[in-house]
Amino acid sequence: MAHGGATARRGGGATVAFPCPGCGTSRELELTTVAGASAAPSACRCGMLTTLRANALVDGAVVACPACGEAMLYQQKDFRQAVGCLVVLVAAVLAPFTWYLSLGVAALVDLLLYRLSGQVVICYRIPCKAHIRGVPAGPKVGAFDLSIHDYYRMLARREAAGLSGPDERTGPPLDARSHH
Repeated sequence: MAHGGATARRGGGATVAFPCPGCGTSRELELTTVAGASAAPSACRCGMLTTLRANALVDGAVVACPACGEAMLYQQKDFRQAVGCLVVLVAAVLAPFTWYLSLGVAALVDLLLYRLSGQVVICYRIPCKAHIRGVPAGPKVGAFDLSIHDYYRMLARREAAGLSGPDERTGPPLDARSHH
């Protein structure tokens, strides 16, 4: 889910990875403008102009996506699954030569890397999928919820097909919001 390279910095090194909705390339966004009273425009290499939302941070915590303004966010460990899979793959290849001890070492290395990784807050909106690093999550930002993800995936498919979706004021299914 990570998008390569695009970061934004705010005082303590907070970052936002945001793919341009026009061309898909990642861009750098300034989080300092989010905390201020107004949003500052940011242009992509493709010429598309987007703005950061001024209400994305409340008391230093992320409560909405700074790129698109969506309030439905989730957090997860900022751990690249490919790294974990590579560690296990190397251990599996070496297993017959190490009397399978490499599998146990790989599990410990994988656990250590996972524990050392920080948190990342991610926007549920399919075209956005902004990754916000270095900023604490707001009180309503929970773990990944498949029903909310499916709701936004359905909306993206309907939009791609040129169909209208449900009334935007209703949001995801009530049971999906109830635990946040």
